[in-house]
Amino acid sequence: MRIGKERIFKVEARAILEGLQIAWEVGYRNLDLECDNAMVVELILAGGIAVNRMTKLRLIDQILKCKWSVQIRHIPRDHNKVVDT
Repeated sequence: MRIGKERIFKVEARAILEGLQIAWEVGYRNLDLECDNAMVVELILAGGIAVNRMTKLRLIDQILKCKWSVQIRHIPRDHNKVVDT
């Protein structure tokens, strides 16, 4: 099955948002977030997501501003096999 790059981007953004929301709700305050989608990670780290027209990215920006420590980094896809299976 082929999924377009835009669709993959949206799915990754949603997964990040939902993961951050769950982590916050259960009380984690130090978090390492790894993602194999370099474009999503670069956009988040560049800080331009607050004005992005994609709602999920704006929500990610808002939750990252909460009082906690979130380290975000890109990992190669082959290091993310557990999640992709």
